[in-house]
Amino acid sequence: MNDRSLPQRLGNPCLIALLTLCALLASCGGDGTSEEIIQGKVIDGYISGAIVCLDANGNGRCDEREPRTSTDASGAYQLSVPAGSSGPLIAEILAGQSRDSDQPDQAVDSAYRMASPSKSYSTNITPFSTLVHVSGERDFALAEDLVRNELGLPPRFNIALDAAPEAGSLKHAVAKSIVVALKATDATLNMAAAGAMKAVVAAFPTSLTDLPQLWIATKNGVPITSKEVYVDATFRLINPALSMQPFDLNGKIRGRGQSTWGQPKNPYKVQFSNDAAYAKVPDFLGMKKNRNWALLADYFDRSLMRNKLALSLGSSSVFPDGMKWTPSGQHLEVWLNGDYVGVYLLTEDIRIDPARLNIKKMSSKAADNDVDGGYLVEVDARLDCYKGDDVNLQLVLPTGEPICIDTPDEEAITQAQLAYIKNLLLRASSDLWGSSRIDLLNPASYADWYLVQELFRNNDAAFFSSDWMWKDTEAAASPQDRLLNMGPLWDFDRSAGNVNYNNNWETRGCWVTTREFFGCPTTTECRMFNSNWFSRIFDNRGFLDLTLARWKARRPLLERFINASVDAYSRRLAQAQERNFARWPIFGTTLSNYYVFANYAEEVAFLRQFLNDRMAWLDLAYASPEAFVALCGPDARVGAGTGN
Repeated sequence: MNDRSLPQRLGNPCLIALLTLCALLASCGGDGTSEEIIQGKVIDGYISGAIVCLDANGNGRCDEREPRTSTDASGAYQLSVPAGSSGPLIAEILAGQSRDSDQPDQAVDSAYRMASPSKSYSTNITPFSTLVHVSGERDFALAEDLVRNELGLPPRFNIALDAAPEAGSLKHAVAKSIVVALKATDATLNMAAAGAMKAVVAAFPTSLTDLPQLWIATKNGVPITSKEVYVDATFRLINPALSMQPFDLNGKIRGRGQSTWGQPKNPYKVQFSNDAAYAKVPDFLGMKKNRNWALLADYFDRSLMRNKLALSLGSSSVFPDGMKWTPSGQHLEVWLNGDYVGVYLLTEDIRIDPARLNIKKMSSKAADNDVDGGYLVEVDARLDCYKGDDVNLQLVLPTGEPICIDTPDEEAITQAQLAYIKNLLLRASSDLWGSSRIDLLNPASYADWYLVQELFRNNDAAFFSSDWMWKDTEAAASPQDRLLNMGPLWDFDRSAGNVNYNNNWETRGCWVTTREFFGCPTTTECRMFNSNWFSRIFDNRGFLDLTLARWKARRPLLERFINASVDAYSRRLAQAQERNFARWPIFGTTLSNYYVFANYAEEVAFLRQFLNDRMAWLDLAYASPEAFVALCGPDARVGAGTGN
């Protein structure tokens, strides 16, 4: 064998050049453009025999001249596409030819198409990626938020598919229901059209449109009359998106809430028993499994969506990093001892837990001297927390802020822990009021919490109630978690114009920064005069600049999220709200509302208009530090809602 190199053996420079050129062209297309190989899968189950293409002309179909291939028995494909291409990937599932691994013994009965908006989003083509594509939203994280809303899935539900979802899971069932809609619309669906998502949603089967149901039966049918004493109960939970097969659970229930408790439609606190029945439940309507839940009545909110909208916004890609955790809530219809009691929001309650606010749970043994976190506290004007000779969880700061230590509670907290958290709050308040220092605070959490609250002009957010703060241990992985953080968000039923005091029905004027309460319902509640951290924190120029920058960065996505979410929630509630307001006929009446509307459509239209007008006004207030001081500062009398 001659060991000379090929060029040496060929000896012809021209031939060498020709061979080199051929080698280069081997990695290029026929026209000399660079090509790349992408790999992925077509997944509902694994779909074999599907055509996959790069949709170069954007018509939502695989045309002859477009790069194309077919999936193998595992649903996998390899496709050569022009390098840097950003067009959609289309999968055509062929009737009588393609096969789904969920039903491997028979071919697919009806043709349909799925898509991914681009290879940069995912090379796996699934029912969920199809909805991301037809949403028309090019910010893919926001698109996923909107898809979850349309499907009735909670904010943090993972809709990415790297493998076929487990049979019997919620993700598997929802994917199958999406395919039903894709089959029904295949002949006419223009995936690139502005109304593509609307067309698919209109074809959703009832499994994706009917609200879940919760049937509650108290032991011996006894009424629920206390916010402190639980009543034993059984629960039957049905989630049509998963199956009509119910989950039967044991547990207990009591009342909860402040102003809503005692109204005709009451809110409740539910705790499920940790037994064999509970062990069978994989999740709760897509939310992480936990035994503790709040049933929010939303009695004052005749749109039935203010809590859902605000909490989902806090968990969305619009606010991705400032707030560590925001509760999720899912609409459902409730029956209590056989009586239909309307639409509720099954909501994650606020607690330190790996499935909720995931910070350290401290030892309750004094000898362990475990004192630096985690803590959970609430600003609460009512000081509705334990005060005894042994332990006092109440703290009124020198400037008047009323705070309850929530976690650890009176049964778990040590004296050293109580002293630590009270001292931390006193130091943070002294720094803020004394010199506008915020060294002990995580400014991003305060900025994002403030922006959501001010957008909704939430009456309780001016350091009145349901204003939560937390701190993790000094050993927390994130340095920001070691500081005092604002959040989680909570209690928005009387926000976004749905209130008839403090002028908080107006879209103009800042509220959360107010130093005063105007027209408080009672003298006791007015004691918070001049004791609101948010009336002082903006004197810190760095915090002001941070907050205005975060508003401007979030503003484009914010408007799209708000309007699309109002559309999605009102559609999902369309039938259930009729039953709710037949049971509670309160349209055209005054509860805590300034404006009175005759029907559900008017309530929803007002909510949408309020938030859009509010965003427009806040654009003016947040245009510059000078604009903020003029419109939201201490001399603007912003609490009075004068429309400055």
